[in-house]
Formats: sequence, structure tokens, C-alpha cells
Amino acid sequence: MAINPFTVLYFPTFYFKKGGSKPKYFIPIYIENNKLVVASLPTSQDFIPDDIKVSGCMEYPERCISCYLFPNGKELCDDTGFSFPLDTFIYLDEIDDYDLKTFESVYPVEGIDYHILGSIKPIIKEELLNCIKNSSRVKRKIKKLIFP
Repeated sequence: MAINPFTVLYFPTFYFKKGGSKPKYFIPIYIENNKLVVASLPTSQDFIPDDIKVSGCMEYPERCISCYLFPNGKELCDDTGFSFPLDTFIYLDEIDDYDLKTFESVYPVEGIDYHILGSIKPIIKEELLNCIKNSSRVKRKIKKLIFP
């Protein structure tokens, strides 16, 4: 499995750490020493009030909101033109790490176990990293891995 940071992946069957499975998108943020840091599995579940919703980074500590919104239809990947079919959110407090070796053993075959949908545009990558760096809700261990 050749995973690169800021590549949008799709898993027809993603197995959650706490059990269960379903189709999921996946955006790796950082890879080092067999640790795979993932920007929360993006979701179309919208928990953001309409009056504060904007494209990109949203940080409202007083409301316990820290997320990044990819609007539906907005091109995310230069190389393939991929865009999410629905408004899609990364809730920054859900960013987690995974053991890369375990990940590679569970999802060994590209095109069957997972699909590469494209590489995120540099400007979106930079915005997302800044959002993570400035978030009040990203776990300290995650920030230390990404921003030593």
C-alpha cells in the first residue's frame, strides 16, 4: 500500500477502531516511523450552524467547533479533478493515528481494498495544515507528530 500524505483515498469497507465498518473517504496527513496520522475520516454529517458555516477552516472555541469544510462540487484534487459529492467535514478533534503496518495488512490491494482519488491541491493542503496547527481541539500528541 503506497499511501502519501494529502491523498484522498476511498475505502469500500473501512474498519473502525471501535468496531463496525462502512464505506469511507480517508485523508492521510502525516506518515513517519510506522505511524499514519489521519485527518478524521471526512464525513458529510453537518453539525455546524448555518450562520457560522464557511468553506475551509472554522474555529469557534466557545462553541467547541473546530473543523474544515470541503464544499460539495469544489475541485479538491488538481491531478484528477476530484470533488466530494456532498459538503464534507473534517472535525479536527477526531484526527487520529493508526499503525501503518496494520493498515497495510488490512488494506493490501489498491483498486480493491482502497482507491486513490487524487492529491489535494497545495493551497488546500496549506489551509488544512494551518487549521490543524491553530485548532484548540486537536489532540496534543497529534500536533507534536505533525509540527515537531
